Amino acid sequence: MEIFNPHDKFFKETFSIRENVIDFLTGTFPPEIFKKLDLSTLTRDNNSYIDEELKEHFSDIVYTCYCKDKELKITLLFEHKSYSVPYPHLQLLKYLLKIWETNIKQTEKLIPVIPVILYHGKELWKTRQFSDYFEGTDEIFCRFVPEFEYLLTDLSKFSNEEIKQKVFKRVSLEIALLVMRNILNEKELEKDLKDFLEIGRHYFEEEEGLKFLESVIRYLYSSTEIEVGKVVNTIKDISEKGGEMGMTTAAKLIEKGKIEGKIEGKIEGKIEGLKEAIEIGLELKYGVEGLKLLERISKVSLIEKLESIKEAVKISKNMEEIEKLL
Repeated sequence: MEIFNPHDKFFKETFSIRENVIDFLTGTFPPEIFKKLDLSTLTRDNNSYIDEELKEHFSDIVYTCYCKDKELKITLLFEHKSYSVPYPHLQLLKYLLKIWETNIKQTEKLIPVIPVILYHGKELWKTRQFSDYFEGTDEIFCRFVPEFEYLLTDLSKFSNEEIKQKVFKRVSLEIALLVMRNILNEKELEKDLKDFLEIGRHYFEEEEGLKFLESVIRYLYSSTEIEVGKVVNTIKDISEKGGEMGMTTAAKLIEKGKIEGKIEGKIEGKIEGLKEAIEIGLELKYGVEGLKLLERISKVSLIEKLESIKEAVKISKNMEEIEKLL
């Protein structure tokens, strides 16, 4: 199933790299938690903890590691958001239950889970306790409400300079977070893009770096209106600074159009944008149940029909009204 949301896709590509995750934890985790983790044991958990029909619409990035001072295994659950959601605990709780069900099947022992949310949306993210959602509940009943926390990294709390110089050391993570931090402010991103990519000038000469550059370009093409030519020229400028060849393999790759997802016209970009807007609307209005319609929506390729679905999401009173259009 195709991933509608390019932000999720880029996040998954970035955080699938173990070294990026270690760097992220080093730069963001509370010291009292970080010092207990033995990151030499950090391992990607390839189990999927969400329903098959939803697996491409949530990040499902999970790692495990051991503690330094005891034989205690910890699960790290990474979730990404490009927009604020009213009840993040509910989605996280579904993950937690799936993880613990797998624990029981595999080891008959439950493992603590640390949920981590990476956020880079425009709206203010309001952090609340799960019990706060149950307004007006008598204190005597609060003991029946599950309570857990998550760790939030809000990229708007970091300046570009902090990301570049003070917090993160991995080139690919620095660039990824800089682009994500600015992706919804297109003018600023276009102005600073050369500075961001300059960080990876030598890294892009390596096979891993070139693959990462492809990921960045796909993300830019699918999420912004920045002209292809400007991106190509930016890569050329960086390449020419770096050596004798004038234009590196990276720039040639872009110019020849070998990057997957390269824009072939505004129509494709319009379709992706409409599908992303529908996805966001369904999740905000109907939660996880709403996202179960995405598999059928993924097969729609007519702009007019997608626009009708988008409008229906706004005004619908129930999901059946949307299903009638599919």
